[in-house]
Formats: sequence, structure tokens, C-alpha cells
Amino acid sequence: MFCPKCGKEIKDGSKFCKHCGSEIKKNKNGTSAPAKVKTQSSDDEKTKKIIIGVLVAAIVILAIVFVAFGTGMFNGNSQNGNANAQPQANLSSSKPVSLNSFPVSEAPALAQAVKNANNNFPVSFKSLSLSKAQCLYILSKSISQIGSGHPDATISVGDYSYAPHPSGSDSSQTIQRANYVDMCNRFSTWTESNNAIPNYVGIYTGGVPDISPARMMDICVNILMNYGKTHNLPASVNI
Repeated sequence: MFCPKCGKEIKDGSKFCKHCGSEIKKNKNGTSAPAKVKTQSSDDEKTKKIIIGVLVAAIVILAIVFVAFGTGMFNGNSQNGNANAQPQANLSSSKPVSLNSFPVSEAPALAQAVKNANNNFPVSFKSLSLSKAQCLYILSKSISQIGSGHPDATISVGDYSYAPHPSGSDSSQTIQRANYVDMCNRFSTWTESNNAIPNYVGIYTGGVPDISPARMMDICVNILMNYGKTHNLPASVNI
């Protein structure tokens, strides 16, 4: 007889091939057949299952990380982690505006409109046509309200006149948050009391000259445009 595995001749009735070592089994028809040789198919199946499991786990982890970044979980500048975070306004552009009730949350958009107007007044903002004095009042009052923790307040805007003889120096300087919030509070309060824009704005820094209303407008515009992007009043402003 011959080995069904290697084809070499072996003794009749042999249970194993002396040449290749295969076990010789009888088929149903009585002929010899090599025993089934153990293969690596089962190991390959296990390996495939492990690889598929690892890929699925990796996809799930990536999805979790993506969602976490999308929701700001890993944002190091989040309000909860920022000790200097300011109260955030609901910066919605759908709020109605009027002179009797101007939302502080609309001040960043007004600041952008004033910037785009390039010192050409009146400025058209939604349904309103605002004079230079009205814009300056709204911007300074809004900073005062945000700095005091009322970003969702509304402002009643009067028909103010602009300073007839504006004065003050426009020298470069850096003003810290507490000082410029105080400046805006004093500026808007004086405007409300006198129905007019003051001629100049004083600051507390020793030896630093007062600033003009025109520079005050620039300061307010820059502060509120920054606030509109970050939802926090800047720590300082350079003029």
C-alpha cells in the first residue's frame, strides 16, 4: 500500500507512515487515508477576532475623544477653569433693540458696526440710527454693566449731545480691567446726569494724562469686539 499523504510505499496495515509520520486511517470504502493534520485555521480565526476587537475599541475611543473636544470638555480656557472669567452674556443677534431697551448683549455687534463705519455717523444698527454720542454711551455703559456682573441688562438710551470741545491726550498707555471698567462707569454716569458726553475721561494712573472722547470710543470698541469673541472682558487694553 502507499501512504495517501506522501505517496511512498508502506507495509499493508500500517497505522503510521514511516516516511512522513502521518497516521493512516481507513475510509468507509476500506481504503487508507491520512489522518487530518491539525492546521492553524483556528489560531488564524482567533487572531482575526482579536484584531477586529482592537479596531472596534479604537474607533469607540476616537469617537469619545471627538465628542469631548466638540463639547469643550478639554478646553483649557473654559469658564469653569478661568479664575478671571467674566459673566457671559447671551450673545444672540435675534434680540429686539430700541432706544428704550437696548440689550447689553448687542454691544459687541454695535462695536463692530462702529468699527466698520470708520468714524462716519450716524451708524445704522438694526432698526436704529445712532449718533456718535449715543454709540459712545451705549458702548461705555455696556462695559460698565458687564464689569459689574450684568451682561444681560438692557440700557435706556437718551438723545445725548457730543462734547463741544473735546480735550485730553491720546498718548499710548495700558489700562487694566478694573480701571477701564471704572472709567466706563464714570463716563456713562456723567452722560446720564448731564445729557451730554464729557469733554475728557480721567484715569487713576499717576502722571498719565486724561484721554479724549474719541480715544474713549476706540477703547470701548476694542474691548467689546474682544468680548464678543471670548465672552470675557480683556485683562487690559492698550491705547
